[in-house]
Amino acid sequence: MGRIGRTLILGIVVFGSVGLGRADVQPGETITKENMTQAEALLTPATRWMVERGMPIQVVETKPVKWPQAYEEATERYAAQVEIADDGREIFNYVAGAPFPVIDMNDPLAGYKIMWNHEQNPSSIDNLGVEYRADVVNSQGGVDRTYASTWRRMMWTGRLYTDPKPIIPHNPSTRYSNLLGPYTLPNDKAIKGFSMSDYRYEGRSQADDVYAYLPPWKKVRRISFANRGEGWGGQDFDFDSFYGFNGKIPHWTFRVMADKDILAVVHSGKYGEPSQWCAPRDSGHGILAALPCVAWEKRRVWVVEATPTHYPREYMYSKRILYMDQEFSFPLIQEMHDQSGALWKGMVSCLFYTKKPYAGYPANPLAGAKYNYTEEWRFIPSWVLLDVQEVQATAVDSPPSNVPSSEWRTDWYFNETVDSNAPAVYSPTHLLRSARN
Repeated sequence: MGRIGRTLILGIVVFGSVGLGRADVQPGETITKENMTQAEALLTPATRWMVERGMPIQVVETKPVKWPQAYEEATERYAAQVEIADDGREIFNYVAGAPFPVIDMNDPLAGYKIMWNHEQNPSSIDNLGVEYRADVVNSQGGVDRTYASTWRRMMWTGRLYTDPKPIIPHNPSTRYSNLLGPYTLPNDKAIKGFSMSDYRYEGRSQADDVYAYLPPWKKVRRISFANRGEGWGGQDFDFDSFYGFNGKIPHWTFRVMADKDILAVVHSGKYGEPSQWCAPRDSGHGILAALPCVAWEKRRVWVVEATPTHYPREYMYSKRILYMDQEFSFPLIQEMHDQSGALWKGMVSCLFYTKKPYAGYPANPLAGAKYNYTEEWRFIPSWVLLDVQEVQATAVDSPPSNVPSSEWRTDWYFNETVDSNAPAVYSPTHLLRSARN
């Protein structure tokens, strides 16, 4: 990495010398419930719960993750001009790259700066998307329901690869949009065909706009997510968990609790493979069927406590604990606590930083996409959101591992000039048109 990247890493190393204790695990070792005490300091409450229920952690060597060159150059050029509001809930003069490449842990706004780096992170630059399948897995290991859809995100700010850049003008000013759907599963009249699009506006007082196509009424409606932490459609997944963390920063208070090493998945080694799950979903293996069996490595993280403070009514969770990777500002693990403060849910993202996740990638190229990635990007082949109180989970493959790659509709892609991920698709009109098609 360049000057700013090296400065950031130096700051991590210096502060890390006074961080929490380090456990003694080595590449090649496997952590199980029988020997997990040797990795105690590297486990979070959620990952400890997973190991106790039979998930092995296969430890591999930690590999560095580099920022894309264009993102680093933009950071060098523009970061010095970025300003932050006194309360941390708004930033000004942002153009592109990382808003705050150097984090001072003594800064009372350090938690906010880490989250602004996540909002404009080095893998979500112009656009990205994927097809996915989500299984709701019960405590016996069977599947209660399956969802299948696509997810897309387009950045309106900080763009570096495709025109227009660095911003797409929009009124009001917009940071990014998500597009979910149309759903092809389950075969339920209330859900099949459902799709949803949202706008994350830049202004702190401007609430997100969310539009949904509702199949029973065959109409698009603007909907309210007064409690964005609620699971919907019978799954554990909630709206504020899109792509790591999707809460609007002005609605939260962020506090850095620790700087430490944990075990997490950054180079999974598996993509579109059934073997990325520890057991088949046949009601005979318990919750192990929803737990990932992939490569784990030691990662240095900031532990950030996120408390909902500016929602119109009581939020589903009392807080989220986010384990933010210090190289690329992404929550490798997050844990949600109920109103009494007890751990309720845990979300583990299984990342795979690579240029090419498998031979023959992509299986079915999008029209107009080039896929000529000379740098590593953040593929997320799988993740799981666990309900540790009810002992159930929503386990996601992206793309689906239960069908051959020849049947995939969309592999992961990044920064492509494609009609399916352009400004026009993030609109109520497109939701209605795509549902009718």
